[in-house]
Amino acid sequence: NEARFIGMTIESVLTQTVKPLKWVIVDDGSTDETPSIIQQYVARCPWIHYVRREKVAGQHYFASNVFGIQEGYRGLGNLPYDFLAILDADISLPPNYYKQILSRLCADEKLGVASGVYVDRLPDGNLRKVLNDRRSTPKSITVFRRSCYEDIGGFVPMKYGGEDTVACFIARMKGWKTWSYPDVEVIHNKPIGTGHASNLLKIRYRQGRGEWFLGTHPAFFLLKSLRRCVKEPPFLFGGMARMMGYFFGILSREPRQISEDLVRFIRREQCHRILGFNSIPKEIAVKADHSHSLLPSQEGQLHSKIQ
Repeated sequence: NEARFIGMTIESVLTQTVKPLKWVIVDDGSTDETPSIIQQYVARCPWIHYVRREKVAGQHYFASNVFGIQEGYRGLGNLPYDFLAILDADISLPPNYYKQILSRLCADEKLGVASGVYVDRLPDGNLRKVLNDRRSTPKSITVFRRSCYEDIGGFVPMKYGGEDTVACFIARMKGWKTWSYPDVEVIHNKPIGTGHASNLLKIRYRQGRGEWFLGTHPAFFLLKSLRRCVKEPPFLFGGMARMMGYFFGILSREPRQISEDLVRFIRREQCHRILGFNSIPKEIAVKADHSHSLLPSQEGQLHSKIQ
């Protein structure tokens, strides 16, 4: 149900300086005007394809979201491409978004997952910065190198969210680099707290549950939550709700959806971050200065390679 925003999202893709060869838009059971809006663009743009996926009773929101991505991936068929972009239906991209991200992927063959960062558009029209980790990419605006996406097996459907974080952890465990570039900003038109879950405290509690299911190290989680108490609304109480969610995750004894090998990798990396005062190891660091532009030959190639 993204009738309010889907038109803005599609228009922002139509104005990209590097456009997809094929775009599969998966409608995950909308009951508003979303399908008719998409169909109007499908009629105008032969490279846009519409797929309807009905919701499955009892399927959690985040798992349903991942299954929708898998449906879109299957819709690409045998089309040859090197890069795969994921995009949520409430995002507005700047015209050079894909050109910026793809140029950085082309500059580093070990960079497997890349994105910009997003700012929230508040109801009053103002924009608000969102906390982000340079090592992780928001699923809503992520671009994969195809070989990396296939290497990690795509997204894992997580009950409490965090599938984008898991994908980045798996990629790094397999030797890929993952990076979000703070100089490339997009607008998130439906901030957390205004969508499918409107109670921010419940959202922070769920995020704490998700952190436990991700295998987050207790010491790292405590430091992260304390920082969020003063950096993220609702201040103080949001961090406390996160801690409560993590604690109840421990008590629930509910099995995790990721392997113990991955949990050990995640905790080892987080311990290194604590001991290294959050410094970036050289082996996963990505050059911050990407002022270079694409060569004409590269730009032509990218027009035929992004999906």
